[in-house]
Amino acid sequence: MISNVRPLKPAYDEPFKLEMVEPLEMPTPVQAPALPRPLATPEVKPEAAAPQRSQPARQIEPQPPSTSSLPASPAAAPAPAQQASATPAEPVAPSKPAEPTQPAPVAAKPNIDGEYIGRIRSYLNSIKRYPSGREASQLRPEGTVKIWFVLRRDGSLVDSGIEQSSNSILLDEAARKTVGRATFPGFPEQFMADQETHRFSVDLQFRPAN
Repeated sequence: MISNVRPLKPAYDEPFKLEMVEPLEMPTPVQAPALPRPLATPEVKPEAAAPQRSQPARQIEPQPPSTSSLPASPAAAPAPAQQASATPAEPVAPSKPAEPTQPAPVAAKPNIDGEYIGRIRSYLNSIKRYPSGREASQLRPEGTVKIWFVLRRDGSLVDSGIEQSSNSILLDEAARKTVGRATFPGFPEQFMADQETHRFSVDLQFRPAN
């Protein structure tokens, strides 16, 4: 019975074959998602400080002198900070040099010459008369006569004449008659003090009545 059993061959008798095993692929490492960048914090600018209103300097009323012989308490004196004004002192502009004073104008002397001549002119114009008669009523001349005349210091008439005619015989004759019947005032004391007589000329205007 035992003879029929075939001996087993050892397993190592078979040739050993080496097989190449492909390297295992390593799994790709999973990258962590990128974290979002932190938002930029806006720069906060300091707000401009509101301008402080300057307070007017406190006026310190003068204290009546103390009757006590003791020295005043140091606390009574105003603090330097309270006396100073809140606003800086403005620069004082340089004072302008004083302008030289001008002497007061001397009062003008009264114009005696002009006043006297004006009186004579007004007087002659007040007594002049427009020529009358048939010829004057028909022609009705109109114009100005410049007449001259010489007076003494007492106002008496020395001579007269026509300096500038009005181109009308009637008007020129009326001007002569006006001077001839006039009663002139005497010269003032200061009027032409070195002259005994003086020559005048006056314009007399004649217009016919409406």
